[in-house]
Amino acid sequence: MRFLNVLNGVLLIGLIVFAVVLYAREQQTRLAEREIRRLEADIAREEENIRILQVERAMLMNPERIERLVRRHLVMAPVGPERIRGLNAILADLPARAYKPDAQEGVSDPLAALIARVQAGEAKR
Repeated sequence: MRFLNVLNGVLLIGLIVFAVVLYAREQQTRLAEREIRRLEADIAREEENIRILQVERAMLMNPERIERLVRRHLVMAPVGPERIRGLNAILADLPARAYKPDAQEGVSDPLAALIARVQAGEAKR
């Protein structure tokens, strides 16, 4: 008889522990479901924002809109034929500059010579 009372007590304690654990798991599940619903709502809101931004971008990148803005704000005109010149005319307007090789012997690269002069000037400072 005493054995059955001990067994009943152990089973009762086990049942209570099981009920508490089950209740805690149920609360965790409800919290997780609430969080999932909140995240799904956030995702839906962000997807809607993305769609709105895509529509706004399409509207802003519309070539007709850009052309209207250019005409209104950038006083531009097409290039007339009097502004188009040939290469020979452009070269004739450039000042004549003769290429003078560096006085340093063995230096065939004018850029390297210029860099050397700049570095030498910095070394003197």
